[in-house]
Amino acid sequence: MYDLRVSVVEVRGFCDLPMRIGDYFEVSGGRIYVPPSGYICMWALNSIMPMLPAKQRRIQEENDWIPHTEHMSCPDPNGMVIFRVERLPGIAPLRAGSSGAVDSPSPVEPTTLPPARMLVRGADCDSCGACAVECIEACGTARIEPAGVGVDPRVCRQCGNAPCVAACPEGALGRDVSTGAVTWDGDLCKRCWTCSSACPFEAVLGEECGDSPRICDLCGGEPRCVEVCPRGVLSFGRPTAP
Repeated sequence: MYDLRVSVVEVRGFCDLPMRIGDYFEVSGGRIYVPPSGYICMWALNSIMPMLPAKQRRIQEENDWIPHTEHMSCPDPNGMVIFRVERLPGIAPLRAGSSGAVDSPSPVEPTTLPPARMLVRGADCDSCGACAVECIEACGTARIEPAGVGVDPRVCRQCGNAPCVAACPEGALGRDVSTGAVTWDGDLCKRCWTCSSACPFEAVLGEECGDSPRICDLCGGEPRCVEVCPRGVLSFGRPTAP
């Protein structure tokens, strides 16, 4: 059987763990090897798993699609983490020795829980605007906007692997170490709005009125919009399985 490497090659949305480009694990026989301090999202693994035994074996049928399929996506439609499954020649790098013997895998160090983020259940939204009013009261300017009945309000989700932070060419966006909120540095920002284009939720506000980027700061870790939402559309915490 072939040895396999499964690597993260693209993150089109957000990932709360977060999985990052370059993360990987390897498969040899019936074993999965994860690098020290690494991890694999179990929801993504559940989606990828049926492909692995098939990719390990040589398939004689030329018209079979399995040998020609390399890329798979995690099951979260908002995450869209793209994995590549490739066959490895010889001994997989995670296994020591030249004799072909498989050593015990290195222990994986405990990892931190995914960060808390804004969770939105837009189907229950009646667009009452209470969240926006409270946001203005708390921040002096709106960092959240209703988008219509049954539609997700435009609010920063505090993505685990935030596209806006990665996209900013000036390094003006970062993370607050205490709350995990996305931060904005007005001295570094050139108002190019690359962050707005990168946000999958259209939640970087301010561009419409020629303002500076307005991104939710979580009100110091206890977002007030969550407290006033009468329908429970907004909540703040760690996500559960998709």
